[in-house]
Amino acid sequence: MIEQQDDKTIRCPRVGGEVNFRYCRFENKMLPCRWIVGCWQMHMDISKFLADHYSGEELDRIFAPPKPKIESLVDLIEKAKKAKTGE
Repeated sequence: MIEQQDDKTIRCPRVGGEVNFRYCRFENKMLPCRWIVGCWQMHMDISKFLADHYSGEELDRIFAPPKPKIESLVDLIEKAKKAKTGE
């Protein structure tokens, strides 16, 4: 059962405080955070957990490198322009 570990908590370096495993499973657009392995490897067999519960395609999306900042900013500007013209 995928929810079995959800109540376990650790300190999240990104958030700066404690989070439960459930948060880590959904943080990345309803997929696990890309840092989940490093954060949880001392607490559970996270590699096995991921292999058991996520497809190869999902794992590729989870661990895809982030977009460069400039690309992210351009995407946000484009979305804002589309939203403004849709008003």
